[in-house]
Amino acid sequence: MQSGTVKNEMADNVTPVRMLSITMPVYNEQAVIEQVVMDHVEAVERLGDTLPEWEIVCVDDGSKDRTPEILRGLEKRLPQLRVVRQENQGIFGAITRGYREARGSHIFATGSDGQWPAANLALLLEPALAGADLVIGVRSNRREVYTPARRVISMAYNLLPRILFGVRVEDAGSNKLGVREVFEYPLISRSVFFEAERIIVAQRKGRRVEFVPIRFLARAEGKAMGASAKNVRNSMVDLVRCLGKYGLR
Repeated sequence: MQSGTVKNEMADNVTPVRMLSITMPVYNEQAVIEQVVMDHVEAVERLGDTLPEWEIVCVDDGSKDRTPEILRGLEKRLPQLRVVRQENQGIFGAITRGYREARGSHIFATGSDGQWPAANLALLLEPALAGADLVIGVRSNRREVYTPARRVISMAYNLLPRILFGVRVEDAGSNKLGVREVFEYPLISRSVFFEAERIIVAQRKGRRVEFVPIRFLARAEGKAMGASAKNVRNSMVDLVRCLGKYGLR
């Protein structure tokens, strides 16, 4: 990959990236949200003509701190930024609202907590330009960032779908970039398992799914809730529901 560009090797059957929507859920991220947004603006601008049209969609999921004020200021400065505000609906509601609001032919899903470097965008975009329908970023340094308990939970999330559904599901809650149709699947999961279900459905439908290593940083502010007891319990319920709908392997 050349500096500042991503090589476009589109085949005839590849959906061109006419417009990219960068979506991120936001909840009480006053300490980092401005830097996160500006980092992604710079990342897109470095790609030049590769992305002639783009937008950033921030879903403010009922933040109680200065996050809404900061986002309003950014909206006035950045014509490509759209901020959607809603009452708190949790991670599922915030992420899926971003997908619904996105206008692009492709969607790049990321976080707003400063753990996901904007440089990951270029890493995922390259396989998409070469024909992948969905590209998943795999956090290769989880041992450095996560506790042993969190790594065990993550391992189970990756292993169980492979055993039960016969497809590769790795780091489902990570950065992902793909054609918008993949983000419009009518999923039955309502827990954090919904992104694993998306990957399962995509592969069952014959979509080209690729996995690439990305950077991931320790959380500087706030507390991560993805592996809470409630989320783990609800994810197991959704896994069983998905077994009923899609069947074993």
